[in-house]
Amino acid sequence: MAALLEVKSLCTSFFTDAGEVRAVDRVSFTLEPGKLMGLVGESGSGKTATVLSIMRLLPESGRVTGGEILFAGRDLLKVSEPEMRTIRGAKIAMIFQEPMTSLNPVFTIGSQVGEAIRLHQRTSRRETRDRVIEALRMVGIADPERRIGDYPHQLSGGMRQRVMIAMALSCNPQVLIADEPTTALDVTIQAQILELIRELQERLKLAVILVTHDLGIVNEYADDVTILYAARVMEQASVKELFRNPMNPYTKGLLESIPGIDGKPRRRLQAIPGAIPSALRPPPGCRFHPRCPIAIPQCAEADPPLLEKVLNHYVACIRV
Repeated sequence: MAALLEVKSLCTSFFTDAGEVRAVDRVSFTLEPGKLMGLVGESGSGKTATVLSIMRLLPESGRVTGGEILFAGRDLLKVSEPEMRTIRGAKIAMIFQEPMTSLNPVFTIGSQVGEAIRLHQRTSRRETRDRVIEALRMVGIADPERRIGDYPHQLSGGMRQRVMIAMALSCNPQVLIADEPTTALDVTIQAQILELIRELQERLKLAVILVTHDLGIVNEYADDVTILYAARVMEQASVKELFRNPMNPYTKGLLESIPGIDGKPRRRLQAIPGAIPSALRPPPGCRFHPRCPIAIPQCAEADPPLLEKVLNHYVACIRV
């Protein structure tokens, strides 16, 4: 199946007083229609910078310095800002991490969800209201006719996140980016939100990028997975293949640090030693080699390319 979204050798940097911070370094992946891809890594690995680059929503200090982002064959880095506004929200939508800071506290949820509909669909006031009610009902908010007049502070965290999902899906996008959509929610609500995203993905045939640091979530909900570390892709494969046959030492370390993800009892969880390196001064060669249990001197010299080791399973490691 042809890819709907292709990210090719994407490079994104933040320019600070201390110097250039390379937040995304030659990241590549593809997303097919109807598939859910997990984008996984520790905090600081470049997950959010990658998806903000796709949406062209980087802060003023950030800039895409190389690569391509192809959506339905068009390079999003080459379209004008007015053209990008017609794509952002209508074709590619995003659910942000923290719904309380993403929703404006002085506007009702009905007006905020309706704004995107009016902008992209050019609907009348009555049509907008009907579409907002339909969107809120679709994400499981009870009594949406009354709730459209509520303000964000009147809703629980889980309901605010449902409003964010309704807002993202209100214009029937083809791609949905969910940037850690269960942050700050309790475990029960997390499961409800993730089930809702999967249900809507299957019903609406959405292509979804799920940004997370939790491989347990990826194992449960994703079709494919891309593992990031220190701004670079370490491993890519289908979820079944990755959990059956992890190859990169970093991926193995992530899996071994999760209790019971493979159903096997363990006496002691294995932690990855050290910390993610500074983005200002990353180590030479493989970024993971200072923490890697199988590193050899050549790992500090060679910059490992992402190569297909077995069919559709890509790994960046000279030891594999």
